[in-house]
Amino acid sequence: MKRYAGLVLLLLLVKGCATVEVSYDFDQQFNFAGIKTYDWLSVPEKTPWNELTLKHINYAVNNELQAKGLTITSKNPDVLIAIHGGKEKRVDVQEWGYAYDDSNFYHGGYFPGRLRTDAYGPGHTEYRRGTDTYEYELGTLIIDIVDAEKKSLVWRGTAVGVVEPGRTMEQINETVKKMLANFPPVQK
Repeated sequence: MKRYAGLVLLLLLVKGCATVEVSYDFDQQFNFAGIKTYDWLSVPEKTPWNELTLKHINYAVNNELQAKGLTITSKNPDVLIAIHGGKEKRVDVQEWGYAYDDSNFYHGGYFPGRLRTDAYGPGHTEYRRGTDTYEYELGTLIIDIVDAEKKSLVWRGTAVGVVEPGRTMEQINETVKKMLANFPPVQK
C-alpha cells in the first residue's frame, strides 16, 4: 500500500509541476501597432542561467517575434528586449499515513465468533506512516519590452514553473511561446 501511496503522490506532483504559469502586463497608452523592429539589451552580469540557456532563450524569443512580423535591427529599433529571472531550489515534503485493520476477515475468511489468538490480540489494527520528499528547482523568466525612444517599460511577460532537467530547449520554446502569445496585447 505504501508503494501505491508514493506513486499517487509522485503522479500528482508531476502533473502539478508540468505546468508553467504565465502572466503579462502592459502600458495601455503605448501604440503596439507601431512596433516593427526590435533589438536586445545586454543581459545582466549576474544571471542564473548558463551561456547555452541564454542562447536558447534568445533564439526562442527571436523566433516568436519574427513570426509576428518584427525585424531585429541595431539601427534605431522601435523597442528593446530585456530578459532576466532566477532559479530557486525547493523541497516539497508530504506526510502520509493509513490504518490497516488485520481482522479475522483477512485470516482464512470470516467466521462469526472466531477470534485471532496471535501475539497482537483480537482485532489488531496496524498503523503505517511515512514522509516523502521531492526536490525541484522553480524557475522564473521575465521578458521586458522597452520603448527604445523613451526607455520606459511597455510590456512585461512573466513565466514561473518547475525547471525540468533534460528538457531545457524544449521547455524554453514552449514557455516563450506561451509568454509571447499575448504580445502585442489586444488594446481596447
